[in-house]
Amino acid sequence: MDSSEIRLKKGQKLASQAVFLEGSLAVLKLIIGFLSGSAVLFSDALHSSSDMISVLTSFFGLKIAGKKPDKRFHYGYYKAENLGALLVSILIIWVGGQMLFSGYQRLFVFSEIKIPLLALGISLVDALVLFFFGRLEIKVGNEVGASSLVAMGRENQTHLISSLAVFGGTLASFYQFPYFEGLVTLGVALLILRIGFFSIKDSLLALMDIGPEEEFLEKVIKIIEKVAGVEEAFDLKLRQSGPFLQGEVKAAVRKKLPVDQAHQIADQIEAVVKKAFPKIESLSVHLEPLISEFSHLVLPIKERIGLDSPLFPTFGRTPHLLFVNLKKGKVKGFYFLKNPYASKKTKAGLQTSNLVIKQKSGVVLTLKIGEIAFNALQANLIDVYQFKGKIAQEAINDFIEGKLSLLVKPKEIKK
Repeated sequence: MDSSEIRLKKGQKLASQAVFLEGSLAVLKLIIGFLSGSAVLFSDALHSSSDMISVLTSFFGLKIAGKKPDKRFHYGYYKAENLGALLVSILIIWVGGQMLFSGYQRLFVFSEIKIPLLALGISLVDALVLFFFGRLEIKVGNEVGASSLVAMGRENQTHLISSLAVFGGTLASFYQFPYFEGLVTLGVALLILRIGFFSIKDSLLALMDIGPEEEFLEKVIKIIEKVAGVEEAFDLKLRQSGPFLQGEVKAAVRKKLPVDQAHQIADQIEAVVKKAFPKIESLSVHLEPLISEFSHLVLPIKERIGLDSPLFPTFGRTPHLLFVNLKKGKVKGFYFLKNPYASKKTKAGLQTSNLVIKQKSGVVLTLKIGEIAFNALQANLIDVYQFKGKIAQEAINDFIEGKLSLLVKPKEIKK
């Protein structure tokens, strides 16, 4: 079972628990409201009963969203959860409207309470249970990306206010305080309407493929650009699809990249992004050749005499390394590093390669290079060219003019 299935199952489980919990509370309030004669409690029970439709809608929306893609729905059924969230939002608005009308009527009606303690007790239980369960729904809804659960959680949290209002309304009815029950009901109705309109806005935006905030996109880009071989990531597009995000991105890599290596980079990009951001369910990666006016060369040299330094024939045992920055085919700067691995008995080439990799060079110019060093450079997408001539300036000029051959396999020294 993959992470997307696990998240959907978690949302479905909580929605099924909500059906049982809210159904039980609704039945209790209906019975106690009828027995006590509390109109405000009876009305709140009807409100909770209508919430059951919202819960069931969310449950079935998540259930449908969990279906696998098929021949007709190539991207899956994730949008079913957004449709469920939209229906839940409409139902919340309908409930708010009903309560608004009921609140107006209660401004002029008094209820005779028979068993106030029981009515007051269920109001407090309902307030606390649904408030904390609402917090859980919002938490899980945000974790799995289920907007219908978040909408229900927000609405349930208002039960702390509405149930306390029922408590106050029941008490007011018992002592025959005028207008209080109606005013409280009107206040709760307005609060529910506000939640409904916010929820319907979120649902519609999701159905219109709204993307995440710019800050989130920047975080994704940074993760992608850390993948070895990726020079730049750009044109990232993400859209909301049910509890998940789906999208595409372009990544620039060096032009001379084997197809199998390019495929590995694309797979790695998708893997690291989905691991860092579980909400991203799928990401199509388009690799494009890097178009850059900059180049960072490195050459093995015998001694340091600027760009006239004599070239050293082997890469791993070179005494010094000359690093050259090019811009639009012109030298813009250079620096030297002494090779501390030149006299190493074993793996000198590998450690020299690691030194070059740390300098973030893109091209190595050399006459000879061993298999281990060559493979290490290739693994980090560093191109290796075979130079001609005897001094660094000649090799650099030949590279700029495109006269050097790209090595596709190691060029060992003949013993």
